[in-house]
Amino acid sequence: MKLLSPILILFVFLFASCGAPLYVSVPVEYTPHSYFRKDSTTIVVINRFDADALKIGNKKKLAVFKTGAFTAIKSAAKQLGQLQHVKTINLVDSADFKVNTDSIKLIAKNYKADYVLALTNFNAGIEMNEFDGSASFYSSNVAVNFLLYEHNGIYSKKLDGIASDPMADKLSNNLLAVIALEPAVGRNKATVNSSAEHAVQIALREYLPYAITHNRPLYNDDFLMPAVKEIVAHNFEKADSLLQPFLQDKVKVRASKAAYNLSVVYEAEGDVGAAINAAQQSSDLFFNEYATAILYDLKQE
Repeated sequence: MKLLSPILILFVFLFASCGAPLYVSVPVEYTPHSYFRKDSTTIVVINRFDADALKIGNKKKLAVFKTGAFTAIKSAAKQLGQLQHVKTINLVDSADFKVNTDSIKLIAKNYKADYVLALTNFNAGIEMNEFDGSASFYSSNVAVNFLLYEHNGIYSKKLDGIASDPMADKLSNNLLAVIALEPAVGRNKATVNSSAEHAVQIALREYLPYAITHNRPLYNDDFLMPAVKEIVAHNFEKADSLLQPFLQDKVKVRASKAAYNLSVVYEAEGDVGAAINAAQQSSDLFFNEYATAILYDLKQE
């Protein structure tokens, strides 16, 4: 099962200012590390997240939290239900979105279920980020927390996921303009829902074979542009050969930027080990947020 296309799709967001980063989208394929029973498995999905307990005064924001949490539950039920020999039963009603307080053992017994998956927490926010002081953007951040209970209600496993997705329509090289147009959670239901589905994919990655898309910024200084063009054209071997000489550059910042771009190339090719080494080299030469971010993701893979 593939939740996202395994075909590498590259797209570019160009900022107005010279030297600002451009983006490539890199799907990475994952294989499951854990499996349910091979014959048949029934999983009941419930809600134990009380959005009203957060005491959010803004009605639009509260509504988006509830919608996003329901989207996460629905997405979890759908994704697990696509696994072979797995049946999911979603007990959550979007109309009232009540908290299910019944005992796990009773729920499992009533539905003859092997597992009960409960959403225990949901959080969403929009954060401004800045690249090298030259460009700013907003990202939609969503965190989901599930507990997967065995039918006896005694044993459980935490399944947590965090997604941070750049908002492509909120990019600017003018910091004041970004602040003036600051988006709010209450006005971005669709964006939060999309990030909720992304966070669920991450939470369930232990059980799901899928491809997750990372939006990677690339350094596009003039000396790197020939290699960047090859990356966009999917010519990764050529990009590799163009970047290699700059790894020995006496100017550490230049060498660091080349090493980071090379880590994106290796990730796109599926060579996680080489991508980690290149990203670490980039960070060691000159500490930068790009290398830190990609290293975190790569070490999860």
